[in-house]
Amino acid sequence: VAGAAGVHARSIAMPDGWTDEEFEVLRSPWLVFGHFALTCVLFVVWGVCQWLRSGPEVPNSVGFFHPFTSDGGGGERVLWCAVREIQRARPDCQCVIYTGDDASGEELARRAKERFGVELRTVPGVVKLRWRGLVVPERYPVLTMVGQAIGGALLTAEAVTSYRPTVFFDTVGHAFGYPVARLAGCVVACYVHYPTISSDMIARVATRSDMYNNRPAVARSYLLSAAKLAYYRLFAVAYGACGRYAACVAANSSWTAAHLRRLWRVDRVRVVYPPCDVAGLTDFSLSDRSGGDIQ
Repeated sequence: VAGAAGVHARSIAMPDGWTDEEFEVLRSPWLVFGHFALTCVLFVVWGVCQWLRSGPEVPNSVGFFHPFTSDGGGGERVLWCAVREIQRARPDCQCVIYTGDDASGEELARRAKERFGVELRTVPGVVKLRWRGLVVPERYPVLTMVGQAIGGALLTAEAVTSYRPTVFFDTVGHAFGYPVARLAGCVVACYVHYPTISSDMIARVATRSDMYNNRPAVARSYLLSAAKLAYYRLFAVAYGACGRYAACVAANSSWTAAHLRRLWRVDRVRVVYPPCDVAGLTDFSLSDRSGGDIQ
């Protein structure tokens, strides 16, 4: 009687049309573990999204991601020209600079005018990045690209949790931070000076050429070259996946644009040549020069 009752109870608990073998599969420890692991992953992703969106959301705003604003190079000129044009096109838009430098908005605006001749309409806001050291290449003697990629993602997380703009504008090329900015609810725009990895870099490793990105010890070893080639290719896939999160992509040259189209697999890459200040050249006289007329 007890055995019959057990069989009856088991048949009641079993779904209609299921055999004993199919029911046992559902009770497999691997399936239970997989379900638990998926639940944990989804819970972590939900928690990360909530954390990224915990910062103050500012409507009608653009956050310019430029951790080093005191290098004085062409990249900084691009930054200030971009800020100026946004202010000119959208006077009501609030612009902020994500930087690790100890400088106020007034100091940055004055520096833009004195160094580059770029006069901003209004003083931009400043969001101080304390984790800027995470993107310094000297911090990672090995696996430098991976270290900087993770550091760029974490630095982006610090930026958007401190100030969550409508548009997150990256002017230095930290593509691994784009998914982070998208999870935070920002539209991502970027200006890329040079791709983090290119097909040329991959080709040098594949041909075992002794170059700046391929040490002689690695180039001489078949196994090390094969391992590095696999590392480069995997990194390129991840780089392209992150780059596709950008809604607006601009490159500083046709060479960079071609590499981005190939690696990111997007067609929305526009070439915007870096702004050059040629006003000072008008002060040079063309008279009293030897060598004949200029054609």
